[in-house]
Amino acid sequence: MLSLLLACSSSPEPGVEGPEQPTAVGPVDGDTLVTAIPFDPGSLNPLVAPYALSGVYIGATQLGLVEREVTETGLGWRPALAKSWSWSEDGRSLTYELHPDLVWSDGTPMTTDDLLFTMELIADAAVASNWHSDAEQIERIEVVDADTVTFHFVHAGNKLLLQGTTFREWVPKHVLADADRGTIRGHAYSRQPLASGAWRVDSWTADEKLVLVPNEASSVRPKPRLDRIVTKVVPEYATRLIELQNGAVDLVTNLEVHDLPDLRADYPDIRLIRTEADGMQYLGWNLRKAPFDELAVRTALAQAIDSDKLIQALYEADGELYAQPCTGTIGPNLGGYVADIEPIAHDVQAARAALAAAGFGDDNGDGVLDRGGEAFQFSVLVQNGYPTLESLAVRIQAMLADVGVTMEIQMLEPNRFSQLAREHDFDAILWGFGNNPKIDPYIQWHSEGQYNWMGYADPETDALIERYRAEPDLEKGKLLVQEIQRRVYAAQPAAFLFWEDGVSGVHERFEDVAFNTFTFLFESEAWWVPAEKQKY
Repeated sequence: MLSLLLACSSSPEPGVEGPEQPTAVGPVDGDTLVTAIPFDPGSLNPLVAPYALSGVYIGATQLGLVEREVTETGLGWRPALAKSWSWSEDGRSLTYELHPDLVWSDGTPMTTDDLLFTMELIADAAVASNWHSDAEQIERIEVVDADTVTFHFVHAGNKLLLQGTTFREWVPKHVLADADRGTIRGHAYSRQPLASGAWRVDSWTADEKLVLVPNEASSVRPKPRLDRIVTKVVPEYATRLIELQNGAVDLVTNLEVHDLPDLRADYPDIRLIRTEADGMQYLGWNLRKAPFDELAVRTALAQAIDSDKLIQALYEADGELYAQPCTGTIGPNLGGYVADIEPIAHDVQAARAALAAAGFGDDNGDGVLDRGGEAFQFSVLVQNGYPTLESLAVRIQAMLADVGVTMEIQMLEPNRFSQLAREHDFDAILWGFGNNPKIDPYIQWHSEGQYNWMGYADPETDALIERYRAEPDLEKGKLLVQEIQRRVYAAQPAAFLFWEDGVSGVHERFEDVAFNTFTFLFESEAWWVPAEKQKY
């Protein structure tokens, strides 16, 4: 299975824990879902969304031509604003048939002008869209008629990736046409977006609460069963957990593994949902700075870190591990795409010897290595809101100290963390990538990739990535992805730590709950609560 996608009905499904309940009569309307998240989503403008968390709420409120769908073999697509699509015989053109009579939540018709405007913004460097590189693969967009559009690509290639350049959620031209593109990230629309999906924003108090209500204007998605989704911003994990336990909130994601035994034993009304290999963690080096520009140093640091020990300490509960070793950013459940790579072995003595060979010694006897009169000391950026990340940083700090390297931990609020990462203003960064079944190494490891924060730049890797994007044959594409992984791992732009399973808790009164790789609100319009269990 690529990802654990769970439809949680009254009886527990595989991977879902909860009490056995009698079968409900059928879906009914009413009640509220209350969630708690560690930080404010920041912006719901789909072109410049700052966080993966932002995407959860963008996906609930806004639509593009198609939506991502997780399949047994990877990423697929399902209809959204488009009802169907077809490829040209030469693989260079993709034609969409739109649903008729599309409308924004303010009553304004959605037209192909909105699509063209959206794609124009993505292509405009001044906007600095997350998806700017996608526009480079589109030669032109042809409006065939009011309900038909054709994307003509620069070249034929991987159809999955080419279609992925077309699916971003639309923004309304009648609202943003006059917006300053250089400052569009700060436009009021980012917090007051028009809706085209099942939900719309009813109210939003920054850093406190976001409320979604059904979008009555949607002709594409069914009207939600629930009356609203209330999302509370609760920065402290301990508080989020307590509120889940006492029923003040109904859904909390990213539960700490050490809390699972007590939740199972003492809170039978909380259903635990486990998602396999939900994301990977890495300690990324800024390759623009010394000594991280030296492969021998990066390799020695990897040898100093014991990933197996980290997994045992942080991801074990009731004799079961919730993480596995990692050698790259392609999920371990993505079949033929995953390269067979022998991980760098933990070896403290080898790490010390390699650092000595690189010119580091302890000239003053203080236990900290130095070279050229400068101590080997650096800081690592860690985002607040995730206790496991802080614990992980502390344990890595101790492991590096064991080879004479001092790592200072800098805990940051999400917006500051994101800013410094984008600006490459760091020594090291402790973060990760989600398990994305849209297998596109460009964004992470191409020299121009928008999430290549470490500054990894290798002409041969760039060429392999470009060949992969242009390769229409699936099996040949898999081999190229494997070779890309080998080159990246050999270069060690980051210490690849582990893949972790995600665990969420949701109150058992909610039926037909579905999670997928991209969102914990997947098909939330179908979630419902039996009348006798409704709370609000």
